[in-house]
Amino acid sequence: RLAPVQPASPASADAFPLSSLKIGAPDKRGRTVTDILWAVQDFKIYKTDKGISPQFSDDPEQARQQRQDYMALGPELADLNQQINLLKTGWGRMLAYYERETSRGIAQALSGQPDEGRTTLADLSARISKRLSNILRVLYFSICVVATLEIAGGLAIYTKTMTAPETETLLGLNVFELCVAAVMGCLGALLSTAIGLRSLAIDPAATLTINITYAVQRMLVGVLGAVVLHISLKSGIVSNLLGTTASAPMETDTTYKLAFVSLLAGFSERLVPNLLDRAAETYGKEGTTAPPSGTTPSAS
Repeated sequence: RLAPVQPASPASADAFPLSSLKIGAPDKRGRTVTDILWAVQDFKIYKTDKGISPQFSDDPEQARQQRQDYMALGPELADLNQQINLLKTGWGRMLAYYERETSRGIAQALSGQPDEGRTTLADLSARISKRLSNILRVLYFSICVVATLEIAGGLAIYTKTMTAPETETLLGLNVFELCVAAVMGCLGALLSTAIGLRSLAIDPAATLTINITYAVQRMLVGVLGAVVLHISLKSGIVSNLLGTTASAPMETDTTYKLAFVSLLAGFSERLVPNLLDRAAETYGKEGTTAPPSGTTPSAS
């Protein structure tokens, strides 16, 4: 956190000289210095358990200019602090490199080159953001895999507990067909995620809860899309895709067709919404133009 810029007085500049800043000793705020990342005649950049901080020059005028240059790095440092905090677990070696690069950017600003310092910090932030995005993509896909296994395993256990899932119904729909549609829709969503993983837009600042929510939501969209498409097929709206009717028995080749169409529904996020939009448009027009049942047009 950056402190407001205040004019330095000779007394305040001499209160904690640069020579007093040492590893293992407290800084002017009483925090223990764990490492000195950058040290020159006019300033030092050091590390405590709270992060990276500068110690300005003993000369009051020079210290005032250094404070102004340091404050100019505020936005870049804020982004870096957030990103580095996300990397603190399991990335010790890379973390040390990022901290050194951060201190280099601060040192450039305190040396009278604030523009170069901002450029260094911005480039470093972009590199960390790319690494974080790759890590989070792997995490996102792993969550999708786990969600798929849980959905498929849960439905498999559910059907195993039934005496005859091929003939049992749920809300008038065949349970076995629903399970096939749901599992294949989830697999289609997982396949779509795997193919587009490299180009998947990831927010590096997103929390683990957000990533889990988005991953599970994508799998559920695949499941629901496949189930909705299955219902539309059984209703006869798009029965030609399966080559069957709502009253046809569930034969082997029909099961494969249902599995493929369900996989397609899960793979394409827009397939079922587009189908619903088209159906709503079609039946909406029919509802507004068709004459009411039991009435005849009046003679003119």
